[in-house]
Amino acid sequence: MNERRLLAIFAHPDDESYRAGGTLALLARRGVQIWVLCATRGEMGVPGLPPEQAGQVRQAELQCACRALGIEPPCFLEYRDGTLAQVDEDQAIAQVVRAMRALRPQVLLTWPPDGISGHLDHMATSRWTGEAFRRAADPAAYPKHQAEGLSPHAAAWLYHIVFPHSLAEALGMTHLHTVSDEAVTLKVDVSAVWEAKMAAIRCHRTQMGGSPILDAAVEKQRLFLETEYFRRVETRGEGDFFLELGE
Repeated sequence: MNERRLLAIFAHPDDESYRAGGTLALLARRGVQIWVLCATRGEMGVPGLPPEQAGQVRQAELQCACRALGIEPPCFLEYRDGTLAQVDEDQAIAQVVRAMRALRPQVLLTWPPDGISGHLDHMATSRWTGEAFRRAADPAAYPKHQAEGLSPHAAAWLYHIVFPHSLAEALGMTHLHTVSDEAVTLKVDVSAVWEAKMAAIRCHRTQMGGSPILDAAVEKQRLFLETEYFRRVETRGEGDFFLELGE
């Protein structure tokens, strides 16, 4: 596999940094080309700012975070923050498929079906990504892509970010949706890129006040942020470069 590519699909700016930023940075340093496809610009996430202005600010924050992690500039689906549970799912899935066929990732990464926090936008992007993974493998499902000269490439591996039950207990975060420790496919130590990950988190300056972990003791910050957890949920091939991080 000469050119390695990963597409991370999330709902909001900052989704990429906290639970997967270190892994994205490590993969980028190994030569993997990485994109974040963000469904919204987080327009409802800055109290005191009108949605359009907030979206512009948070778009710039995500661009800053991607630079800090060493990955490609972000792409957007143009949906409005907080509305993903109500949008036309077939249309949204088709947009994800189109991005996949244009960027040709081998790996897709997204939230698990419960979104970890139960956020409806997280859950929607998880559904879209899972269905896009399946549909992209069927050229007959989207013949117009071939007519437009886009690659019929389908991703080979689909991963979810997960939060192991033992970590939730250690941190007292029992309100989160967790998986058993045995369900974790890959645990990644991101201490080697700690500064890059923290720089990406700091790029999302409008969101820092809503994250108590940043005010916690260093030991607790490290426990929450220094290891990232993933579960492989679908596969079509061998030679999964994502698993190299576990070596």
